[in-house]
Amino acid sequence: MRLHGPDEPVYTIGVAARLLGVSPQTLRVMEREGLLSPARTDANIRLYSENDLLLLQRICFLVREEGVNFAGVKLILEMETSGGHTTVRFTEVVRRQQARLHRNDPDDDGDHS
Repeated sequence: MRLHGPDEPVYTIGVAARLLGVSPQTLRVMEREGLLSPARTDANIRLYSENDLLLLQRICFLVREEGVNFAGVKLILEMETSGGHTTVRFTEVVRRQQARLHRNDPDDDGDHS
């Protein structure tokens, strides 16, 4: 039994932060940086939907695992959501960067077996 849809804002900032393993302040900073805009109640309390949590999970991955700063995350998200053939997938960008770095690695002796 599903009680709410994926776009319905139901998670408070404290619950969202706990689910993502970040502090509420981190979520406030992400909002201030323009990475997302959670819904607000009449009392101005932030509420996050399941889709917001998925976006936040993506942002946390980019920051923690890939070392991207918030400005870079914003650019990546904008590119990923742009339509048509101009869409640039983050994984493609990372693959190209890793290949470029690997080619320029001074410790690389060329033996890849």
